[in-house]
Amino acid sequence: MNKTVMFVTFSALAFVGLAGTVALLIFRPESATTFTTLLITVLGLATTAGGTFYMLGKQGEQIQKIDRQTNGTLSALRDENDRLTRENVELAKQVPSLE
Repeated sequence: MNKTVMFVTFSALAFVGLAGTVALLIFRPESATTFTTLLITVLGLATTAGGTFYMLGKQGEQIQKIDRQTNGTLSALRDENDRLTRENVELAKQVPSLE
C-alpha cells in the first residue's frame, strides 16, 4: 500500500472523528466519551492495518526479488553444468579405452 494513500486515509478518518467529537460535545456531551474511545480504537486499528499491509507489501517485494535472483543464478548454474557435462562426454569419447 502506498504511504500517501495510508496518510490520506488516516487523516480523513481523524478529521471525520474530530468533527464527530466536536458535534457530540455540542449536541450530546454525555456520549462524547464513548465516541472518543471508539474513535481512538478505530484510528489504532487503521494504523495497525496500514502498517501491516505496508510491511506485507515490502515482504512480497523482497520475496519476488530473491526469487528473481535465485532463479537467474540457478538457471545459469544449470546451463554451465550441462555444458560441462557435454564437454566431459565428448572428451571421454576421444580418450582411448584402457580395456
